[in-house]
Amino acid sequence: MPAPTEAIADWRLAPAMAARFAAWAAGTEGSSRSSALIRIGLAMLFWSRWAGELLLYRDQSPAGLFLAANFFLATALLFVGYHSRAAAVWTGSVGLAMYYYFGFELGREPWTHHHAYLLAVAALLIALTPCDRSYSLDRYLAVVRAERAGVPLPVERGNLWGLRLIVVQLSALYFFAAFDKSNYAFLSGARLEQIFLWFYAGSDYPSGLAWLAIVSFGVVALEYCLAFGLPFRATRRYLVLPGLAFHAIIYVTLPVYTFSATMALLYLAYFDADAVDKVIARLQGIGSTATAGGEIS
Repeated sequence: MPAPTEAIADWRLAPAMAARFAAWAAGTEGSSRSSALIRIGLAMLFWSRWAGELLLYRDQSPAGLFLAANFFLATALLFVGYHSRAAAVWTGSVGLAMYYYFGFELGREPWTHHHAYLLAVAALLIALTPCDRSYSLDRYLAVVRAERAGVPLPVERGNLWGLRLIVVQLSALYFFAAFDKSNYAFLSGARLEQIFLWFYAGSDYPSGLAWLAIVSFGVVALEYCLAFGLPFRATRRYLVLPGLAFHAIIYVTLPVYTFSATMALLYLAYFDADAVDKVIARLQGIGSTATAGGEIS
């Protein structure tokens, strides 16, 4: 049992830790450029996943045409960055309608997959970032107004709590993906064996599939590590490349649609926004909006 003085010290430390976490989660300001890149990437991923299925001739019912019109208008505004945050909410709402109503209620089974939900939620969360302040029509119009008024140009910075929520979403996704696989059916290799037979081997059972059990353990271990390690800089540097390689492998071997590309794009949320800004500025030979001394690692 700890001494009374130690208990008091621990009690006093708790509010300080809570305040530090709150400042990180909801009080951090930084460059808006990484948020803007995610905004643009999400619009392109929405098109990559659904544009072909929502062309006007595909479903000419009133509901189908209404969905298509909302989809293309919302994602176009998100891409060019006009009323960017409202466009992000609009796009995310369309995505959730496709997932819940058209997917589960009306039976479009491919729209009920987790990659569809992730895209919709990511669009909603990017609305909570300063994604409108860089690489957008909003930014261009704001600069024009400032120049006409003779006032300083608006800064490309803002509160990053939306990026923190994306980090929480990704970590929760990795954790529950690993937790769901933490059973004998997967860890024994049986689940991966079934997937291999379905997509590659057919009905002829091949020999020498014992290695799938090792792969199964590796997948679960990696997903747990990504869940708890990516949010922290000290461990992130060792996990980013394995994480991206993992998503690249499942992208070229399994029909995961836009899931891998979405995860790779959202990895930007893990990095310090000012550090990302400095890399962009260095590549483009322009001035950085960053004031912090972060480094990508």
